[in-house]
Amino acid sequence: MSNYIPVIGLEIHAELLTKSKVFCTCSAEFGGSQNTRCCPVCTGMPGTLPVINQTAVQYAVKAGFALGCHINKFSVFDRKNYFYPDLPKAYQISQLQRPLCLEGLVEIETSAGKKDIRINRIHLEEDAGKLIHDDFNAVSLADYNRCGIPLIEIVTEPDISSAEEAKAFVEKISLLLQYAGVCDCKMEQGSLRCDVNISIMRPEDKELGTRAEIKNLNSLKSITRAINYEIKRQSRLLDAGKRVVQETRCFNDNKGETSSMRSKENAHDYRYFPEPDILQVNFTDEMLDEIKAMLPELPHKRLKRYIKKYGLSKTDAQIIVNQKRISDFYDEAVAAYYQPKSIANFIIVELLRRVNLGEVSMESLPFSAQEFATLVKMADTEQVSKNDAKKILRTMIETGKDAKTIASEARMLIQNDTAKAKSIIAEVLEKNSEAVAQYQNGEKKVFGFLMGLCTKKLRGVCTPAVIKGLLKKKLSETKLTATSEKNMNEHHKTEEVAYACTAYANPNAYCPNSKDGILQIGSENLVSEFEFSDATDHINETITICACVHKIRQMSEFAFIILRTGRYIIQSIYYSDQCKDSINGLREGNYICVSGVVQQNEKAVGGVELQLKSLQVISNSNEEYPLKVSNKKLGCSLDINLDNRSVSLRNIYQRAIFRIQEGVVSGFREFMLQEGFTEIHTPKIVAQGAEGGANIFHLEYFDKPAFLNQSPQFYKQTAVAFFDRVFEIAPVYRAEKHATSRHINEYIGLDFEMGYIDSMYDIMAMETAMLKHLMTYLKTNYTYEIDLLHAEIPEITEIPCVTLLEAKEILGSKGSKNKLDLEPEDEVAICTYAKQTFDSDFIFVTYFPSSKPPFYAMNSREDPRLAYKFDLLFRGLEITSGGQRIHDYQEQLDKMHAQGLNPEDFKYYLEAHKYGLPPHGGLGIGLERLVMKLLGLSNIRQASMFPRDINRLLP
Repeated sequence: MSNYIPVIGLEIHAELLTKSKVFCTCSAEFGGSQNTRCCPVCTGMPGTLPVINQTAVQYAVKAGFALGCHINKFSVFDRKNYFYPDLPKAYQISQLQRPLCLEGLVEIETSAGKKDIRINRIHLEEDAGKLIHDDFNAVSLADYNRCGIPLIEIVTEPDISSAEEAKAFVEKISLLLQYAGVCDCKMEQGSLRCDVNISIMRPEDKELGTRAEIKNLNSLKSITRAINYEIKRQSRLLDAGKRVVQETRCFNDNKGETSSMRSKENAHDYRYFPEPDILQVNFTDEMLDEIKAMLPELPHKRLKRYIKKYGLSKTDAQIIVNQKRISDFYDEAVAAYYQPKSIANFIIVELLRRVNLGEVSMESLPFSAQEFATLVKMADTEQVSKNDAKKILRTMIETGKDAKTIASEARMLIQNDTAKAKSIIAEVLEKNSEAVAQYQNGEKKVFGFLMGLCTKKLRGVCTPAVIKGLLKKKLSETKLTATSEKNMNEHHKTEEVAYACTAYANPNAYCPNSKDGILQIGSENLVSEFEFSDATDHINETITICACVHKIRQMSEFAFIILRTGRYIIQSIYYSDQCKDSINGLREGNYICVSGVVQQNEKAVGGVELQLKSLQVISNSNEEYPLKVSNKKLGCSLDINLDNRSVSLRNIYQRAIFRIQEGVVSGFREFMLQEGFTEIHTPKIVAQGAEGGANIFHLEYFDKPAFLNQSPQFYKQTAVAFFDRVFEIAPVYRAEKHATSRHINEYIGLDFEMGYIDSMYDIMAMETAMLKHLMTYLKTNYTYEIDLLHAEIPEITEIPCVTLLEAKEILGSKGSKNKLDLEPEDEVAICTYAKQTFDSDFIFVTYFPSSKPPFYAMNSREDPRLAYKFDLLFRGLEITSGGQRIHDYQEQLDKMHAQGLNPEDFKYYLEAHKYGLPPHGGLGIGLERLVMKLLGLSNIRQASMFPRDINRLLP
């Protein structure tokens, strides 16, 4: 592809935050029931006359000042004539010849440095209405609530040279308009939209190339992707000797491509003429000065103030300034408690973290900046600990209570009563004399254990720093017992010999045979993995185990060493006079090889323990674990668990989750193979999404747009033609911007597809049989993990089934208002009904609207408004989506057209239909969701070994 220079200009449409519309008194607030905020004026009824909204004019001028524009003292309105169903007047009142604002300048900053972008004009106009497509009834309805809302259009000069610059410019405009107080810039609600005009030219060209306009881009991501695609499209055309046509194009977010809508209109196509019903707008210098004085402090000035006056770093100051609500909140908090750096740190590290996780938004904070400042002050002045301050913030978000009330109720307020603290610390040390002895013998890691006990007892009495100091002092004062002295002497001996463990050596290590001078690798000497029966079947016999040191409990005469294998833990006991090797220097996390005699011990795990005869260290742990992996519960937040996954999964309870997950996969595969299904493996990089919509990850694939597959659907259906029935266990990807306990962006799909079915009930029956087999398989092969996790494995005989309509009737007034699907609270309620009525943990819900994706679902022959689709719910959560697919070629074409899809985009998928398919159907199960509900986990991330969500790409 040749080297071209992109030339880009933007047209940004921003709805103004007036209370009423631009030419009438109807409410301009977003939302509301359809057609309840309109009148004869904004719907264009004959005989009505528009009256200009003075506040809208003032806001447009404020925007002009914020963007460095010259303000026209004399401005007029024009009629822009065109017909569209959501424009009832068949014309739009806008401005052409004499707009309100001209010749602005906005500075942006990108990786290439700073750059000025010129503003050609800002004019005031009215917004159009909105078309609402009723998919269930296959009709489109017009909602005129938005019709007549004041809108400014910001038109740039063609000064933008890349998608990065365009994104930076839109972000800067959004920020300036929010600071000016004229627009909320919520792109997801349509209050800020963008049209992109783009052409390319060679470096030696003197004239601009032919431009294309891409309409109605409503996200920064779409703007970036649309520009990058269009640059490549136009480059390919010119490289091929073709010409670029001036036209209006739309961007398909699902495909990542632009497509032609119509030839580009020019001004004469709209037949502009002066608006006869509205007088010209005249300003005096005094009026303009008054409007300019209304402007608040703009972001660049606020940034300088934060850096110079408050001493914030540029990075921290930029984070706060980049969102006006956050910046205003920060200023109010600083005004209440003048510690700018403390306030900034708590906002950036704690509050914004909660916002980014989707727990709260800045718009819906249930507490004031002053209450937030009180919390920061309490942490700074050690009225509460830093960790407790984080907990208090979360409770403030959840309950709306103030910090002092929460701290008081939770006994978090610290009094620093040192006398009481000394007494309690003495009690703790007296009850834990063994740990005290270990500490004084040099095992400093037990200090954390003692500190934890003291902190728990002294909550609200002293700060952690004070507790730590008192504890250290008390430990240094405590006299050693005779046993302690003995241990200390042994410790000194250990110091003299330093590390005294025996290094691993295996005289029976496998050595391949040689034949004609060439090594020959055989299969007779495989390294085996420990099974518990290796111990229980050899009572009073010597066995050898390779394992990890899970926990060491040093007693006065002996030591318990808990060993962790790949699946089990087994207790071993060490006596220095019975084991030929020393354990001096042995620590948790070392990998060792031990030999010992198996003895019965009812108190030990599994009823046996190993009395050690030898112990060799295979591999050392260089550092102590950051988590208490030997505890039943890790005692940390989920985020810390996931951040330290290489350590947290050494915890036997965490690890058992994924053993159960393995069992689910193995049981699923065993059943599928028994039923004659063929396992397939399909591509995950694809040319189009199987499910449609915007929840798809986009890739650059050798200069072509590509996607991460949302589902193996197309390949499953194709494979039915030659295998009859297939299944796959593989990752699938959904770009859903959810931060909930039930969503992740990469998960494992258990998919199958089968031919020669009579109805979707054949699929549902197959899933029921599979689940019955699966539960039996888990009980047979994973008893250890089930007992360890106290998992309740459901008994399945039959699974109840209701239609979506029946489910809505069962829920009645308690259900959601969504007629086309079940909301999360509906899923919980209908599962409660299934449990109470049928004693079933599962329930099928069938017959969803046919107008909704996916396009491959077969419409009901009884009622074409419905499709042969079903969901399976398990303990309050949808785990399966499936149904009967369309197998007839023409029927598939018709449904694609009905859903606005171009069959040419699915050429290869349709070949399977063209050459014939048996009646078929299938489903997809979310493995993590199934495991989550099977084990009663509270968050789906707990059921994913290395989860991927909107906030997590590591580890």
